[in-house]
Amino acid sequence: MQIVKKLDLKSVANIYGAFLALSAFLTGLGIGAVNIVNRVLEGGNGIGAVAVIIVFNILYGILVGLISALAAAVVGYITGWIFAWLYNFFVKIKFIGGIKIELE
Repeated sequence: MQIVKKLDLKSVANIYGAFLALSAFLTGLGIGAVNIVNRVLEGGNGIGAVAVIIVFNILYGILVGLISALAAAVVGYITGWIFAWLYNFFVKIKFIGGIKIELE
């Protein structure tokens, strides 16, 4: 077993920002999908109205997803950088021993 003694701040920040952005985008798409189901289940809609509801909510979900992803990427990058710095700091002062990892 090897112990990770130091993390590269930029690489952790990039990964954390990317995962958070992907999560936010998928959440935006989920909001659009839930809106579609909610509007269609309300009833009283014709075929044309349902088509408009579907298109509008898909575009709405994409827009919300993109805006959320952009904000989440920035916040994720900053928090990833901070947490990587804190990890390096705590390992350096021997408050924690580091992450044990097995490499093949």
